[in-house]
Amino acid sequence: MPGEPVTRIRRTQTGVDAYNNPVYADTTTVLAELAAFDPGGSLEPVEVGRAQVVTTPKAYFADQWPDVVVSDRLVIRGRTFTVQGRPADWRSPWTGMGGLVVELREVEG
Repeated sequence: MPGEPVTRIRRTQTGVDAYNNPVYADTTTVLAELAAFDPGGSLEPVEVGRAQVVTTPKAYFADQWPDVVVSDRLVIRGRTFTVQGRPADWRSPWTGMGGLVVELREVEG
């Protein structure tokens, strides 16, 4: 099935420091599943002295349910997006077919 390659970046605890505070590192994994990528829309909120652009794309995994959680970041088309909310697991009650929809967000500026 054609689609876009997706890389997941997940923050995981790797230990604790000398003061018993958690230490984290990013783990990068290329997902086996390919996604259909909807580039979504963008907003340019008005704030004095700031040129900000907020993009809200979606990744659709048809008949696939990759391990993606709300704290992950996904890299698609060379751009890094944060996952917004819980990924949505949709399934047809008649056919059992479905997939995972992941809402994303990118803020520039």
